Amino acid sequence: MAERVVIVGGGFGGAFAAKYLRKSVVPGTQIELLNKDNYFVFQPLLPEVASGTINAPDAVTPLRYLLPGVKLRMAEVIGIDFDARRVTLLQGSRRLPQAISYDHLVLAMGQRTLLDRFPGFREHSMCMRDLADAHELRNKVIRRLEHADITEDGALKRLLLTFVVAGGGFSGVETIGELVEMIRRTLKFYPNIAADEIRPVLIQRGDRILPELPERLGAYAAKALAKRKVEIICNASINAATRSTVFLDDGSRIDTALLITTVGNGPHPFTEGLGLGLEHGKIPVDANLRVKGHDNVWALGDAALVPTEGEDEDRPRYAPPTAQFAVAEARCLAKNLGGAQKGETLRTFAFRPKGSLASIGNYRGVAEVFGIRLYGLPAWMLWRFLYIGMLPGFSTRLRVALNWLFDYFLPRSIVQIANRGDATTHFRCYAKGDVVSGPGQIPDGFYTVISGCLESRIPDQGSGEDFVRVLGPGDHWGERTITEGYLTKGTLTATEDTRVLVMEAGDFRNLCGAFPALDEYLSHISSKIYAPSLRK
Repeated sequence: MAERVVIVGGGFGGAFAAKYLRKSVVPGTQIELLNKDNYFVFQPLLPEVASGTINAPDAVTPLRYLLPGVKLRMAEVIGIDFDARRVTLLQGSRRLPQAISYDHLVLAMGQRTLLDRFPGFREHSMCMRDLADAHELRNKVIRRLEHADITEDGALKRLLLTFVVAGGGFSGVETIGELVEMIRRTLKFYPNIAADEIRPVLIQRGDRILPELPERLGAYAAKALAKRKVEIICNASINAATRSTVFLDDGSRIDTALLITTVGNGPHPFTEGLGLGLEHGKIPVDANLRVKGHDNVWALGDAALVPTEGEDEDRPRYAPPTAQFAVAEARCLAKNLGGAQKGETLRTFAFRPKGSLASIGNYRGVAEVFGIRLYGLPAWMLWRFLYIGMLPGFSTRLRVALNWLFDYFLPRSIVQIANRGDATTHFRCYAKGDVVSGPGQIPDGFYTVISGCLESRIPDQGSGEDFVRVLGPGDHWGERTITEGYLTKGTLTATEDTRVLVMEAGDFRNLCGAFPALDEYLSHISSKIYAPSLRK
């Protein structure tokens, strides 16, 4: 039987691992990639998506286009049994847990921005990690410009026109550079906003921005941003945020209606629950990219702690979380996984990056490539040339290149296309005879019957008879599966045309946490409406 390689994650590490594995594995090996989205996003371009330089759909590549011959499964991975070599996932609207087996497993889940470190960050800060973040940032900036142009409240106007970016690394510098460029290019459409009313602020914990680059390049970037009225605050960090204020660790405060966080990365909760003994918040791997203690499990990218020790003292001890390293790790991993199948000697991961580049907006950039340092327009042109070459797929390169060309001649769009998003609560309707849910599912919310009638039938192993519950207006279900992590045990069927109100699972947990009386009520009701053998 052909072996199966399962890859979890479709970022730089996962997508490029799948691409290289097609040529490295034993012929006939099945390669399957699991990802929550069906596209690959080139994260270095997200600031340009946010500023309107690049259209959002043009900055992504469908994984099915990029990876012919690789099976793609849009799914949420919820568990891994390393002993049984099995991955458990949720897919589709029914949310039935599915299990797929593997012979080799590749972990490339990346990391997440930790917004829980400081009070108010999760509620009042936004990240720049995926396409939705860039799209949301663009909409929020336009919304604030629109509001500031019409308000007559001076304090409110200052609040709306103050934009704070936390983090002076590549992502933070490129984000604020593009943000300033977007505002500069569109300000002519807002006659009641003067250029000197815009206050962009970049906050860096260290003593200079772009610490990844030589000091002279960082100093040039800081000087160029300062000329564009960017206020750079070094040796400071934000330790709390509210809807209208960020508080710095020195006791000062900045009133702002928009905070973007580009620092504070950490492991995804799923990664933490795998029991792999994380080090520095990452999965430890050996020099061959195998997860320590598991011969058939591999990891790479931001999720993995990849050693890079060598004779060169200037090399970092561990691979940094950059696209260059992720792609190099993917190439090495693919060769080693294929070599493991064939019984060959595995290679030690070794990579020397070509250099580092950053765009700071206004056709300016900084770069160090092969030891050569560039500033200004030459660095910016090299940045674009190299990024075009790194983009996966000819169609994506062409679309991005055309976006850049059009942006040079045409004005920026100020159209705000906001996402409606799902409300905290919404209604669903079921016809008589519809099966609402079956056994073994994970409901996506807390349900309350508004009208109609449903019948819940659960096999009761204790009595040998089915436990039947009739739900009418005012009755509810789903609370036990959400709060206690149970799977559904029976079948729920609409016996009449029925209308229900649904609250999303995460919002329901928040409500129970903030309203103890509700949690107590639901626990009390649960003990009454379920048979004793079903309460466990």
